Order: sequence, then C-alpha cells, then structure tokens
Amino acid sequence: MLRFLKKLRQGFLSEGNFSKYLAYALGEIILVVLGILIALQINNWNERRKTDEERKTLLSALLSDADTTQKRLDGALKMTETINNDLLYFLGLVQKSEGTVPIDTLKSYSSSVFQVANFKPATSTYDTAISTGDIGLLKNPDLLDTYIQFKDNYDWFVLHQRISGDMVYLGNVWQFRKKLGSTRLFMKDMGPLPKEFDLADKDFYNLITEKEVFATFESMQWLIRNQYDALHRARTANQQIIALLQKTLDSQ
Repeated sequence: MLRFLKKLRQGFLSEGNFSKYLAYALGEIILVVLGILIALQINNWNERRKTDEERKTLLSALLSDADTTQKRLDGALKMTETINNDLLYFLGLVQKSEGTVPIDTLKSYSSSVFQVANFKPATSTYDTAISTGDIGLLKNPDLLDTYIQFKDNYDWFVLHQRISGDMVYLGNVWQFRKKLGSTRLFMKDMGPLPKEFDLADKDFYNLITEKEVFATFESMQWLIRNQYDALHRARTANQQIIALLQKTLDSQ
C-alpha cells in the first residue's frame, strides 16, 4: 500500500502536475492527523473504561465492607443497650429498701458491670484506598464526608470503650471485684464458687450499697450509654454510606 502511494506521488511529480501532488500531500497529512486523533481517542476511551472498572470494583468492595459493618453494628448496639438497661435497673434496685429485692436478683444484674461491648468495623478496603490514593476514584464529596462522620463516631466509641475496659481490669470495677473475692458469686457458668469466697446476703447488700461502689456502677452506666450513642450515630452514618455507594454503583 505504501509503495503504491509513493508511486502515485512520484507520478504526479513526473507529470508536472504540482497542484495534484500538493492536494494529495495535503490529504495524506490530514489522514495521518486523523489517524493520530482517532488513536488518541481510542486510548482515552480505554483509559476511561479502565478507570470506570476500577471505580466499580472499589465501590463494590466498599459496599461489601459497609454491609459487614452494619451487621456488626447491629450486634454491638444490641449488646450495649442490654448492658445499659441492666445497669440502670440495678441502680434503681439498689436504692430500694433492704429486703424488698431478692439478693439473687441484685447479684444477677450487678454482673453487668463486668461486661464490655466490642465493635470493630470492616474498613480494610477504605484504609487501602486512602493509602494508595484510589479513594480519589469516588469523586463524591458527600460520600467522603459521611465516611469522616462515621470515623469520628467510631473514635468516640473506642475512647469510652477503652475507659470502661480500664475500669474493669485496672480501676474501680477491679477494686469492686477484689472486694467480692470472686465473680463466680453470680456468674455460675464460671464454675462452682469456693466456699471461702462465699458472701452472706447481708454482706453482699452492704457492699453494693457503699457510696464508692454505687458511684462505680453509675460511671460504668454513663460510659456504656456514651458507647451506645456513638454506635447509634455510627450506624446512621453507615446506612448513609450504603445508600450513597449503592446509588453510585447503580449509575455506573
């Protein structure tokens, strides 16, 4: 083909038909330019297609993580709500007159002070996208802002979780536990209570009505309540994340 075109140009020159040669040369230049532009357009289209596929893959992975996080949130919310309600109920029972509430009931609800709620979101995809810069593929300011809201509330939960954990294992709750001698006093699934650690009903009642112990239970209830509120706000943010991710995926 190239040899034919070369002969054609040479033919125009040998005939002295310069105008035809010039027109042909101009046409050839235009064809070359058009070929380059088409190649660039195809390359750009391929790049856009590649970027769209990467964005779709990222969105799908983020949505899967958000669904997992939602399930974990539901479980953590249920747990913190139960602990909070049990502590509130216990605090109310302690303020009743001695002898009006069965000791076994007091023992049962007092065990809530040793419980610590756990929650960890599924954020591996988001964390990786942040570190690699792929988060820029989202191009959705509302979605990115909602992720920040979620993280702020999760951090607030972790702060109060850490404080309550410290109280259980190092602080006032630990001091209460040492006074009890053994949590087997009301946690039967831990095994039989050694006889030397058994507390008379009167001694147990006097212990839980001490001001310091009552304050410990109040503090734990406040911490658990803050954890519940933080998880509830995080759940709302995560629901918004799921909706935004699904909407963006549907528009792809």
